[in-house]
Amino acid sequence: MPKTPSYRKRKGYTQALVTLTDSRTRKRRDFWLGEYGTPASRERYHRIIAAWEASDRRWPEPEAPDGEEHADASPVATITMIIDRYWQWAEQYYQPNEWGTLRVVLRLLREHYGTTSAIDFGSKKLRHLREAMIVGDPDADPPRPAWSRKYINQHVQRITRMFRWAASHELIPANVHRALDTVESLKRGRTKAREGKRVEPVPPERIEKVRPFLSRQVNAIVDLQLLTGARPGELLSLRPIDLHMDDDAGVWTYRPKEHKNRFRGQERVIYLGPKAQQVIRPFLTDRPIDAFLFSPAEAEAERRAAVYAARKTPMSCGNRPGTNRSDDPQRSAGDRYTSPSYYVAIRRACDQAFPPPAPLAKRKDETIANWNARLTTKQKEQLKAWRKAHRWHPHQLRHNAATEIRKAFGLEAAQLALGHASAQITDAIYAERDHAKVMEVMRRVG
Repeated sequence: MPKTPSYRKRKGYTQALVTLTDSRTRKRRDFWLGEYGTPASRERYHRIIAAWEASDRRWPEPEAPDGEEHADASPVATITMIIDRYWQWAEQYYQPNEWGTLRVVLRLLREHYGTTSAIDFGSKKLRHLREAMIVGDPDADPPRPAWSRKYINQHVQRITRMFRWAASHELIPANVHRALDTVESLKRGRTKAREGKRVEPVPPERIEKVRPFLSRQVNAIVDLQLLTGARPGELLSLRPIDLHMDDDAGVWTYRPKEHKNRFRGQERVIYLGPKAQQVIRPFLTDRPIDAFLFSPAEAEAERRAAVYAARKTPMSCGNRPGTNRSDDPQRSAGDRYTSPSYYVAIRRACDQAFPPPAPLAKRKDETIANWNARLTTKQKEQLKAWRKAHRWHPHQLRHNAATEIRKAFGLEAAQLALGHASAQITDAIYAERDHAKVMEVMRRVG
């Protein structure tokens, strides 16, 4: 992909500019952006680049100087003001996963149009912003990759919802939101946006390869995901008091207080059969009923105990246990895993189970900084590709469970186990079809 023209200062002036080449005429032209280094000039730079990309790299129409577009209009809220007000509300309204994702697109919107009057943000500007999502920005810090089609459509909907909220609170006229509603979603095969990759189950042999590098606690969570099809966040908050142990039926049940569809009024029930119960029982011993079953602090204590048991240095030499610990550490293990910490634990175990080839691997005598300095740009790309090919993430285990349950008991059983309101979601997204059955049928009749 051609490099994005840079924001730069005009020699001998205090003004910023960007030079764009028209893709058809191949002529170059300077676009003045305003005072160099100011937020307004950087916003204008991002807007002009987005408009240039949206028009297939033809020169965009020159923007009016600041203050001339609506010289006669009364003062209105800027997009930054709308974002600030909306964020205060969204933090209380949405679940952490949603407002964590919302932050990404609001940051991009502020970067491009923060000082723009909210009433000036119409469908054309939204399309330009969407173009910036399609092409990404490799020169940003950190680099922003090109987003997938579905991800872009979701973010455009989030922006539209924000303007709908602003209209309902009389911060902007309602016609602003209605204009944004006219922007159609990106369609498969009719856009330059890339298609996202389908999430696949983890090959069982890859899971087993990683297990020796996982703590007892994380291994138990992995087992429960494979047996129940639960989401990671649903299991990480499990406590003894949350379990309903119906030994007569032979199945325990767990109703997490927080789950994905709680705001829709749906109840989530996770069923724990004999195998899942065997995984949980060791963590019930000598534990308060309101304590979390899976604790990083316990995992760290067990790791230290194992290191001490394997110690070969006499106690009279070297550090004694606990003597080199900080009284006020910057980080300490918590009493429960979070979704990010669980993800990181698996990622690190994958890196240990599948070390990269010698030229790319970190040497024993190297610091991380020296390792990064030693690798060339090409080697860093090779290392990134290696890790991507050998890492797996917790959400894939839900796909493993859905696939196995569907093969053994059918689509409806997979739907109920995963907690979906519709079997269509299970069929379309999670449960991989049993191609072996189709091949057997066609072998006989085809």
